[in-house]
Amino acid sequence: MFIFSRVQVIYFTLLFIHYSESHFLRAIMFRRPVECIVYYSKGFCTREYFPVCATNGRTYFNKCTFCLAYRESGGSFTMSHYGRC
Repeated sequence: MFIFSRVQVIYFTLLFIHYSESHFLRAIMFRRPVECIVYYSKGFCTREYFPVCATNGRTYFNKCTFCLAYRESGGSFTMSHYGRC
């Protein structure tokens, strides 16, 4: 029989709430389609890993790398969904 202390129950509850909320917020934040106009003026991208799947079957490292490849291809593909292909 497992007996949990009050501190352990509170810890696991808070951990669950934190994970659930951050996962939910991330899904909402990255649900919108990519607006590439923001990335065209930069010409370089950061190294954050938020994968984007394109209709050409390739996974891009983040929205910025997707937009730069989109611009170089002349718009021959679009965004399919967020996440790996």
